[in-house]
Amino acid sequence: MAYYDSIARQWHKTTGYRGGEFKRLVLNDVLLESIPDIDGRSILELGAGNGYFIPLVLRKYSGKIPARIVITDQSSKLIEIAQKNFSIETAEYRILNVARKFPFADENFDMILATMVFNEVPTGVLRKALTESSRVLANGGVFLITVTHPDFINSLRKRSLLKGSGKGVLTMPGAGGLRLPVVVRKVEVYRRVLEELGFKYEEKSIYPTQEVLNAKPGLRNAGNIPLALLFRCVK
Repeated sequence: MAYYDSIARQWHKTTGYRGGEFKRLVLNDVLLESIPDIDGRSILELGAGNGYFIPLVLRKYSGKIPARIVITDQSSKLIEIAQKNFSIETAEYRILNVARKFPFADENFDMILATMVFNEVPTGVLRKALTESSRVLANGGVFLITVTHPDFINSLRKRSLLKGSGKGVLTMPGAGGLRLPVVVRKVEVYRRVLEELGFKYEEKSIYPTQEVLNAKPGLRNAGNIPLALLFRCVK
């Protein structure tokens, strides 16, 4: 059973219809600004969680009609929640484990979204997932990756806020008292794998705004450190 199956209801209750405070106040807008025109494009979302984000994309591009939308997550419980609370009539909802071969043909998608997914998987799985993403992404396609910033994860480690789960996996504090899986790695690891796969990318560190710090005052303890890292990749 996927870890998120066990916390799916609490995760949805905590993060709600905008993905939690940091996503609501900062990250969602950054991602929406990075998305190209969706009209006639095929879109794959990896690690969609409760499914809140694609409806935001469709709202921003109101009147534009994608050729295909596939919304995936490893957790069957979260996929059920996504279909119940954020159902898109034309979308396909699938269970997908990024550690395994993707069930899609080569060059099948014009855009792939992966938000806060790859910071939770071991480096071997990261490499497999990025390789599969490259395989199913069309030439000229856009791949948007956001991860918890390695500098922020390292600050949690230094403050003894990372804990072992008993299964060899570390967890970090999340919204609503939840513990979320996390991997300690350097930024250079992401860069190296992307470059090895031939992606051209732009990189952006995303810092908390004053609104975020007001909503989550504990983040001040991390100092002036970015919370997330965005890679806008083109194949």
